[in-house]
Amino acid sequence: MIDPLQLTAGLHANNPITDDDMFDSDDASAASAHGDADTTNEEESPLSAALDDLESRVVSALNEFKSHPGRASHGQSIHEELQSVLRPVVEVSAHIGPASARAVHASYPDVYGLEFCVDAVYTRINSELILPVLLESAQSEMIPAKRAASLRMFHVLYGEWSAPGSYLDGGAVTSSLGPYGTDQSPLVGLTEHERNRRIGMRSLRRSELLRRWVQASIPNLSPGTFTSSTLDLVAAGRGVLSASAALKPCLRYIAERIGEADDAGALRLFLPVMRMIEGVLGRLFLEGEGSDGGSEQENDALKSSCIKFLEIVVLCFSNKALPGMAGGGQVASRMKRDASQANDFSLEDLPPGHPIITRESLEEIGEYAFSTLRGLVVLGGQAKIDTNLLLDAAASASSTKDFMGGGTSPFQKILAIIKPAALTFQKIESDGEKASEDKDSFVLDRSLIKLDFYLSQKSYSLSINAIQMLATKRPLFFKEASTCLARRTMDPPGGLSGDAEGLLSKAAITGIRTHLRSSCLTLLRHIFSVTSGCWEILVKALNLSGMDAQAERALQASRQQLDLMKGGRAARTRAAIFYEWDQSTDLSRAEKRQRDTDDAEARVRAAKIARGLGAGVQLPKSMSDSCELVLLNLKHLPTKRPPIASSAQRKRPVTLDALVDAVMTNGASLSVDENHWYDRDGGDAWTIEEGELDNDGRQQLMYQCKKIETETFIKQSKVAASKAFSRVLLSTSSNRSEAATSLGSQLAARLAWMLQGVEPSSDIKDAHATALMSIGNGPMGSDVSVQFAKENPLVSSCIAHDMIPPQQKGELGSLSAASETSGLSTRVLNEAFVCSLSEEVEDLSRKKQYAQCLDLYVASVVNACANANAVPSDYEKKRIANSASSSLPHQLLISPSVTPSSLNLVGSLCDIEEVSKKAVKTSKQSIAESAAAHAAKTAAEKRATTALLVLRDVAFQRDRMRGSAIGCAVAIAAGRLPASLPIQDKALKLVMNVIFQKNSDCAGKVIESATRELELATQISIENHEKIVKANEVTSTKREKQGSSSKIQSIPQSEEERTVLESVKKPVVLFMALCVRRPEIIKVIMEMSCRDGADVMAKAVKANMPKLAKAASVKHGAASIALKVADMSSDRETPLLLSFLDNLAPATEKALPSQDLINACHEIQRNRSLGETKDSRYIIPVVSGMKRVELQDALPDFVRDSDETFKASLRRMSERLSRYAMIFRDEPDPNEPTLRGMSSCEQIVNLHRLDFNAVGLPQKRYLDAIRLCLEDDEVFNDRVIQAALDYISGKFLEGETLPLAYMRTIILTCSKHESLHSWICHVLLPRLVEGKVYSDKRQWEGWMRCAKMLENTGDQGVSSMEAIARLPPDQLKIYRTKYPR
Repeated sequence: MIDPLQLTAGLHANNPITDDDMFDSDDASAASAHGDADTTNEEESPLSAALDDLESRVVSALNEFKSHPGRASHGQSIHEELQSVLRPVVEVSAHIGPASARAVHASYPDVYGLEFCVDAVYTRINSELILPVLLESAQSEMIPAKRAASLRMFHVLYGEWSAPGSYLDGGAVTSSLGPYGTDQSPLVGLTEHERNRRIGMRSLRRSELLRRWVQASIPNLSPGTFTSSTLDLVAAGRGVLSASAALKPCLRYIAERIGEADDAGALRLFLPVMRMIEGVLGRLFLEGEGSDGGSEQENDALKSSCIKFLEIVVLCFSNKALPGMAGGGQVASRMKRDASQANDFSLEDLPPGHPIITRESLEEIGEYAFSTLRGLVVLGGQAKIDTNLLLDAAASASSTKDFMGGGTSPFQKILAIIKPAALTFQKIESDGEKASEDKDSFVLDRSLIKLDFYLSQKSYSLSINAIQMLATKRPLFFKEASTCLARRTMDPPGGLSGDAEGLLSKAAITGIRTHLRSSCLTLLRHIFSVTSGCWEILVKALNLSGMDAQAERALQASRQQLDLMKGGRAARTRAAIFYEWDQSTDLSRAEKRQRDTDDAEARVRAAKIARGLGAGVQLPKSMSDSCELVLLNLKHLPTKRPPIASSAQRKRPVTLDALVDAVMTNGASLSVDENHWYDRDGGDAWTIEEGELDNDGRQQLMYQCKKIETETFIKQSKVAASKAFSRVLLSTSSNRSEAATSLGSQLAARLAWMLQGVEPSSDIKDAHATALMSIGNGPMGSDVSVQFAKENPLVSSCIAHDMIPPQQKGELGSLSAASETSGLSTRVLNEAFVCSLSEEVEDLSRKKQYAQCLDLYVASVVNACANANAVPSDYEKKRIANSASSSLPHQLLISPSVTPSSLNLVGSLCDIEEVSKKAVKTSKQSIAESAAAHAAKTAAEKRATTALLVLRDVAFQRDRMRGSAIGCAVAIAAGRLPASLPIQDKALKLVMNVIFQKNSDCAGKVIESATRELELATQISIENHEKIVKANEVTSTKREKQGSSSKIQSIPQSEEERTVLESVKKPVVLFMALCVRRPEIIKVIMEMSCRDGADVMAKAVKANMPKLAKAASVKHGAASIALKVADMSSDRETPLLLSFLDNLAPATEKALPSQDLINACHEIQRNRSLGETKDSRYIIPVVSGMKRVELQDALPDFVRDSDETFKASLRRMSERLSRYAMIFRDEPDPNEPTLRGMSSCEQIVNLHRLDFNAVGLPQKRYLDAIRLCLEDDEVFNDRVIQAALDYISGKFLEGETLPLAYMRTIILTCSKHESLHSWICHVLLPRLVEGKVYSDKRQWEGWMRCAKMLENTGDQGVSSMEAIARLPPDQLKIYRTKYPR
């Protein structure tokens, strides 16, 4: 634990504040403003005891905070846990401390004065303990969460100190409240001196807290706070949030200081506030896209915070209202009232008179900040800033002096950051306006605009919100803001097609477009749209977006609002009465609709009761109840019988039998068809005759139709069988007895296979139609499957019986409360399997029936799931789909056999891409529709997961089908079988983490299936090769004309290549994951990728090579895997081998390639080189980890190689030495070299020192190598060349000879880098004269040529005359002889 004395002493000894000289005066005043205490002994005084108690509480909490590991441990987030740890500090600092001071004074009023007690507590607890510890933690804490908690504490303390009874309580200004509480002295009120003193102490405490707050935020805004880019982004984001919260309180305090003529006090806080603003703006505009590293989400979070801070800057550095505007008095008063409620700050709140802090300077910053906000909205990011603007701004900032005559002005540093960004957008805006014919239109060729960074959906939305808010809060910006949003609405992100753009996906583009339209509509509703005259462009933008009606209503509302504002009291009163009447009208109309609904429901219930027969009648269970029901319903019998199908009326009297039949059949007997002999009294349709006796004495009965033909009799028999079957089938779902249900299922299953060709009755025809639909819509829709369903309609009806809603199952089926999947499907499949086992010749055709029946069952399940996905709001379809999919694993588990085709059908359950798209919220969807779509997506993903589990179970439990199941799972993971991205990820995890790890057989099947998928992907790449080549040529031609050709080879060049690349990417990723576990199969993927025409395949492999290399090096060791892959690779696969080696080397700045990897690359180079010629490509990946002396020995080999290899080697040598690019490092111990890599400056020096004759290198190649470096001005810029030439010239003065190409390089530098002319003329050439360059004939000739080139350059102050004048007389004469004036 931390000792409290050590903690306090350490803070005072090593105060992290960087500007002590700026803050000492106020801190000393706040700490020493109290009077002297009496001679009471501190060890025995009550005040000391109270202070010790408070200090022990605070130190205990701070000790716990300091020792906290920075990880959550109590089931809550780390931020909540740290807040709870620091909560006692807040309580003691803001409330318990002042209360203790008041208690000590109340107990000992004659010994301790109230103000003395309050000042003593504040000084010891807050000024000397809490604030320094929090500042130190916020500036130097290495755990980001603890640093964020310290920053947040300043905001919390500011709010708690402002509470009643605390140090910044506003009541302390005018009364005895605040930390002093109610004064118990006999004096009434306070004297003027006491009042002024309390006001001064409150101001000093507020100043101390605000300055500590600002100083805590500034270090977190500087790049490089943490070495980890992720932690650095997190710290910067917290710093920006802290700066956003501190800005307005600081500005209000500065305004108060200026108002009280305390210019120095205002400036002491203003300067760090300006540095804080500079830090935030620097993180936004000077860092660029992804320069900090980290994930896209972290970069976007930082940019979003910076954009929000930029909005606050514009709000504070601008005026509230325009003078002289229409309705200005009312608008201004209302805005002022709103601003006071929102704790706003504007330039009107800043008093004039300060020599430095002026409204004009701050207003300039606000205007440029608003221009940058407009640029972010219009361009979707920050336009690339012209380097000339940056140089001008930097020069202006460095040349501007402050009010004391030294240093830079606090405003110029901010303007140097934000002004170039604003001017860049203003130039683009001006060019766009000039190119347009209409004043409202805006023509931008976005392909020519380069951006430093792009906005994501979150940061883009914040920028739009900022523009909209500033338009309504600051009328000064309303017209420009409206024009900005309207132009972006007319030229929205994504163009006409709405495709993805920058960091915005297609869904994000849709959201941004909707946001832009809603913002334009909001501004159009505002009265400023009418008063400023910008309603025209807003209406035009909304009309182009198809929102004509909304725009018209919004414009009408704004005009009506302006008229009411201008009108008198009578007009406003009439408007209020109208709204009141309109509300009452709506209320009465709603009540009337409710009464009508209630009456309709009552009428329906009465009608059901009155009908008696038909709907509403429940059949009694006993005969006595049936007789009673018959007697009660005699009066409801119709006077006439219903018409029958035949022309002849059946003459059957209305008897008691007819009445009983009508009741018991629920009215069905009243419409009996005369031709249906199998209904009641069916014996009238045929006669029975006794035949002859059989041998066993039995007598045969002969049936003969009386009224119908034999063909009709057979047809009617099938109809009778169909109806009987339907009754049996429907009884299985309505019977409550499990035994009866089981018996009905057995009968239905057996009868379904026996009654072939019998069409289903109307009661179950929907089930048969569903089965046919499942075959037609599913992936199994073959002629054989359709033929099977038609030949066995009752079988298909049984299979699909549980897949239709209850209302479609007929009368008996509708009685079931819940249609659960019964054993009917199982029994039907078992019957089919038994038939397939028959060895009789005539039954050979039935051997395929089981497979077809199983496919039909799985297809029915898939169709039920597809129906649920198509209609997300249909609860019944979703219930059926969930029930069918949940029973599928059990059904396949107990099935006698599983077929490959059925497994493919199971895999089709993963195709839920359409339902996933529907779950994306759109502006046209209601909340209910969006919720239903999201629920449907969740249910579909659950069903797809069930399908994957089915494949897993089959792979583990059925050896014969293991290959098919694994092949299906691999196909889903590889993207060949359609599936959504989350399901593909689950399939990949299933294959790699579950199936592959099961046993060696499963692992072999996985590799076999993945190889098959990779082969298919390779064939796709080869088949589309010619088409891709042609498309790339067309795209390349277009880009060359536009001047925007892409140099990145891994990016697809055309849409055709992008499509094929996406199709082959997933098989490659899957196979690479297997390569990590089985390195020997890397040979397979490299061989396939190097086939003729498989360029897209090779591109996909190279794009994912970093993942493979990283994972393989972690599992097997970088050196070992490098040697193993090199041994497997042939000469044709060399490019992929080089890519693999290149990605094996660590990519971080601090992690260098290991010596084992370096040795392995040297061994690969020796093994694969031809003869004595070394192929330097194999060691390029590790040159950054090689010692510099080794690189100097290998430099001739790099120079001897091709230009691309040579330049690649130079880049890798210096990739981790960017900070030493302009430095030639000296070895700490020349006898034991330790320096690794080679900086850019060292490369130029060592190239010049190269003895090309000794290493057998042609002089032309030696000079060409130096020329290639000079041409690459992105790496070897003017500063690097200057540093190298300067180092060589310095060694020349020490006695070394100049390299052969030295003067040639200087001459080439003069031609290429005009910025170095002055240095060459005034420094380098005189230095060479000092070293007697004329003693070497070749170097002297080069010196004279260079001096002649720079003798008359035309630039003022740039000439080599000074160096020429330093020549000795003889050499000067030689020079003038050769180059006369």
